Amino acid sequence: MLNIVVVDDEERIRLGLGKLIRQAGEHYRVVGQFASGSDLLEQMEALKPDLIITDVKMPRMNGLQLMEKVKEGGWPAKVAVLSGYDDFHFVREALRQGAVEYLLKPVDLKELQRLLEHVHEQTELERGEDPLEAEKLLSFLLCSDEKRMTRQLFEEVCARLDRMPLLRQHYAVLLMRNMPMLPDGKLQQLMDERWGERRIIPYDAGRLAVLLPIGQLDHPQSVREKAVMLMQCLPAGTRAKIGISDVYCGSRWLPQAMLEAEQSFEHAWYSREMRSCSDGKRCKTAKEERLRLLRMVDQELIPALQLGESGPAIAIVNRWLDDSERLRLSWEELREGCSDLEALIAEALKQRSLHIAEEDAVFPEAYENWEAFAEALRRNVAGKAAAFEASSHENRAVEKIKQYILEHYTEELELQRLAEFVFLTPSYLSKLFKTETGETITDYIISVRIQQAKLLLRRDHNLKTYEIGERVGYADPAYFTKVFKKTTGKTPKEYRDLVR
Repeated sequence: MLNIVVVDDEERIRLGLGKLIRQAGEHYRVVGQFASGSDLLEQMEALKPDLIITDVKMPRMNGLQLMEKVKEGGWPAKVAVLSGYDDFHFVREALRQGAVEYLLKPVDLKELQRLLEHVHEQTELERGEDPLEAEKLLSFLLCSDEKRMTRQLFEEVCARLDRMPLLRQHYAVLLMRNMPMLPDGKLQQLMDERWGERRIIPYDAGRLAVLLPIGQLDHPQSVREKAVMLMQCLPAGTRAKIGISDVYCGSRWLPQAMLEAEQSFEHAWYSREMRSCSDGKRCKTAKEERLRLLRMVDQELIPALQLGESGPAIAIVNRWLDDSERLRLSWEELREGCSDLEALIAEALKQRSLHIAEEDAVFPEAYENWEAFAEALRRNVAGKAAAFEASSHENRAVEKIKQYILEHYTEELELQRLAEFVFLTPSYLSKLFKTETGETITDYIISVRIQQAKLLLRRDHNLKTYEIGERVGYADPAYFTKVFKKTTGKTPKEYRDLVR
């Protein structure tokens, strides 16, 4: 049974409408007729009507004000408005505030029956509906890949969801994310104040999917206007991005609407504005452009990193980011690009035997907007570039030490002196030299001196062995002989006799 109240300041209208309702069928019962909204409000708690049919223009309290009071009171009654032909702007506002329907005076019985059947069906469904089950089904259809579902499962879910009045009328999907995130229930409260039936479903990465009814009197820009209105209602300082789908009817279109809302959200995500909404769907970036961006990484960035040139490397990343922003790459394309970047850099690090601390991969969904994502990617690459640069610097330090030893092997070579030459600590230089060359600095000095000694022993037969020792840095003849034999297996004299 549908319990109905009629509110109109004209008695003739009240009585006539009450009579028509009784004629419409036994499922409909008029539980009250009132000359003003204030009279009804005094009786709301006792009557608990399912439907209020109210004149939109009345003295003292009009239909819009009555709707507001009903919402404030927390009563679940649905509202339909009566209007004349010249009250169109009132009707539009009433529908925006959540009125389920409007009736023109004089009321046509067929139109009234259609309204009553719709509200009765909706009310019966709501009474028997498990809200949690409906939420789960909506979430399942919105968040699942339709192509991976069996046709039977898809049809079963759609059949159950199509019982929802919201999906039996026109609707659009908004996909939104706001930062900082609103407390639980706050968005619901904000929307309760302005719209009637709608659903808010948690999606992913802090985003919410909103199913919004689109009324008969709404125009093509209504969805965008509602999205803008929603952003304007957010608390001061809240940042927001909203993606908008086209308008659909029926649950089987939910996956398509969700796809469009995602694409639009990703478009809005690029905006530098504090709050932005978009209904711009996009085409996949041309394969040639994606390959060009990959070549930029492979042929320009990696060589710059391997040369230890962090400045040019960051400049190349900035070019890659500029092109990606210009093309408005989808999140999927950005993920692929970042994965390629990570893989190529990881291979380059491996080739250089460089080990750096693991960092979280930079993927777009983890960041509030394009600017935050781009900055994170720059930091990520800069950290790796620094590792390459440090490695190159260390390689140069080792090469400088080796060259210095070649030029000064005849002198006393202390570790402290060598370390100062390349601006490193003695202990770090020792460790670095052993890591890079596989031998200690002392062993390298010995090998250079012995090589020079062997050269002199072969070429200059007039030099005494102790003189050769002095020329390669060994003032003590006994020590020279000991080191030479340990290195070559022969004394200096034995070696000279062998090669003479």
